[in-house]
Amino acid sequence: MPFAETSPHEDYTAAVERVAGRALGVLMDVEGTVVPAGFAATDPWAAEPHDRDADLPGLRVLGSDAFAPHVLRGTPLPADQAEAAARAFDLFPPDTLGASPETAWIITWRDWATARTLTRFGLAVDVPLPGDGAQVADATTWQAWSVRMAQLSSLALPGLDGPIHAAARRNADSLARGVVRAMLRRDYRTAARIARWLAFVAADGVAFPLELDPLLRHVRLFGGGSTRTVLDTRIAQHVTAREDS
Repeated sequence: MPFAETSPHEDYTAAVERVAGRALGVLMDVEGTVVPAGFAATDPWAAEPHDRDADLPGLRVLGSDAFAPHVLRGTPLPADQAEAAARAFDLFPPDTLGASPETAWIITWRDWATARTLTRFGLAVDVPLPGDGAQVADATTWQAWSVRMAQLSSLALPGLDGPIHAAARRNADSLARGVVRAMLRRDYRTAARIARWLAFVAADGVAFPLELDPLLRHVRLFGGGSTRTVLDTRIAQHVTAREDS
């Protein structure tokens, strides 16, 4: 029987889900974790034999989120993951050539977050320096602003700080409005990513008019089965719990 060919987009999407599943597995030692059906929690990097290079696009797309569980739990990054991260940057180097200005600055900030996270594990990666974060300085139009912050959710991790984080702290109410809007639109992916920022500012003691735990549970249950979205909710929960422990 012939196999149907897949497009590069489908291959990359599958790679993102695989890498997200492995990262999620690192966080699954907490009782009650909700994950997509069929996902195994044991030994998440010892998957069925396959071409490990096929996962490199997933590492580049997830960026710092691929290593966030080790940041949150204070565990070393396994050598094979560090080597894979280095190969991912070699194969997909930081490049905003041809990207729109809106997309280019997001890419630059995400790569900055990835490089800073890898530095914590002794892996040096050269990336362009990001700008001053002026694109998120004004939260007056909170609808568009909150979507931009969702696109930068991989920066919402302990150990990272800068103008994007300062904007989040100043505008927690806009983040809360944005996550409610996303929930009403049933855009659970965006809701989960904005919730990452709410968890980050909550860990810093910033108050906002929203209960985060019920929201995260709802997104996990109705988020469409995306492993990446589940990972976002688990990271958000761990960011707040980390400060309480």
